[in-house]
Amino acid sequence: MTNNEVISNVFKNQQYMTPEQLSIAHEFQNLIEAEYALCTVEMKRANQAAASKATSTNPDEKQSVNYACSEIDAIRKYWYNRLLHLIQLIEYRDPHLTEELASKYLNNE
Repeated sequence: MTNNEVISNVFKNQQYMTPEQLSIAHEFQNLIEAEYALCTVEMKRANQAAASKATSTNPDEKQSVNYACSEIDAIRKYWYNRLLHLIQLIEYRDPHLTEELASKYLNNE
């Protein structure tokens, strides 16, 4: 089964969808892997930046560095939540695809 075939099985009731619903479902199905990859890359990038070990001996700067890391961590959390919602949406509909994408993008941590 090709990746397109696997992804096209995410929405099982396509034969009952209106043309507009079908268009939305197809567009979404075509975005799944790219969205998954984008979320994982950006989440990892923000994670590394938040843990950058930036330091200062000045107490005021130290607090600012901590705030900066906290702000980057908020961005990481955004990507994490976006990925989590995508995973939740597809895992119920196609557990095999969920496993395949996790293996490809997440298991190298």
